[in-house]
Amino acid sequence: MASPSPSPSPDWAGLPDDALLTVFERLGAPEVLMGAGVVCRNWLRVATGEPDLWRRVDLSDCFDPTIDMVAMACAAVDRADGRLEHFAADCFVTDALLFYMAKRTNGLKSLRLVNCMKVSHKGLVALGKRSPHLEELELTTCSIYISMKAVGQAFPQLKRLRLNNRWVNVECEEQFDNHRALDIASNMPELRHLQLFANRLRNSALAAILDNCPHLESLDLRQCFNIHIDAELRAKCARLRDVRLPKDSTNDYDHEAYIETLELNSLPLLFAHDGVFTQQYPFHGSDHSDEDDQEDLDVALGHLAL
Repeated sequence: MASPSPSPSPDWAGLPDDALLTVFERLGAPEVLMGAGVVCRNWLRVATGEPDLWRRVDLSDCFDPTIDMVAMACAAVDRADGRLEHFAADCFVTDALLFYMAKRTNGLKSLRLVNCMKVSHKGLVALGKRSPHLEELELTTCSIYISMKAVGQAFPQLKRLRLNNRWVNVECEEQFDNHRALDIASNMPELRHLQLFANRLRNSALAAILDNCPHLESLDLRQCFNIHIDAELRAKCARLRDVRLPKDSTNDYDHEAYIETLELNSLPLLFAHDGVFTQQYPFHGSDHSDEDDQEDLDVALGHLAL
C-alpha cells in the first residue's frame, strides 16, 4: 500500500494581512524589527506599511550593546508615520533620539525611560513642543539633572509621573530631590498618580505636592527614607486612594530595588567635601525663554534632517 502523501507545508508567506498584524502585535516591536518583519517580501510589506502596528513601541528589556538600538528605534518611529502614542526603552535613549521623535510625531501620550543617562530636559522639552498632550512619563534612574520645572511646563496635561532612583546611604546635605519635588508641586497640577521611589525629598516638599496637586489619587514613597509621616502629612494623605509608605514592601516594584552604601569620598564630583552639591541645579533662569527652547529644537532637527 502506498504511503499517504505528506501534508503540504503551511503557506506562511501567504498569510492575510489581518492575521499577520495579529502575529506582529503579539510578538512586539523588537521581534518584528530584528527578524520576523523580514522573513519574506509580504511580511516586510506589512511590517513597514501598517502604521497602526507601531502606535505602541516597547523596546524595554531588550537592550543589546551589539545592536544599534537607536537606529532600530528610529525605524520604529518612521514606520509609525506620525501615529506613535506610546514609547518605552532602556539605556540607549538620548536627547538626539527624542529630537528625532519630536520631528516625526505629535501625538505621543506615554513615554517610559529607564537607565537613560543621556536624556536631559532639552530633549523632553522638544517632545513637549510637538506632543504637549503627553499624559504619562517615567524617568527611572535617569539623569538627576532633568529639570522638573521644564518637564512640567512642557507637558501641562501630565497625569502620571514616575521619577524613580536607587537609594544610596551617604552622609550629605540633600537638597536636590527637594528642589525637584517642589518643582513638581509648582508645575504639575494635573497629576493623578505619582511614584517617587527612593527619592531624597523631605516632609516640606511632600507637603507642597499634596497641597498643590489637587487631583492626586495615588502616591508611592517607597524607600524615600527622608520622609517621616507625622500627623500633618497623614491628614494630607488621607484624601488619596492609595499611598505606599517609605518602608512598605518593594516586591511589586517594576525594577531592581536595592540599597547601596557608599563613602562620600568615593562618589564622583557630584558632591563637595563638605557634603554640598558642587554642580548647580539647572533651573531655567529669567534669561531663558521659550524662544531659546525652540532654537535648541530647530538646531537639533536641522542636524537630523534627511
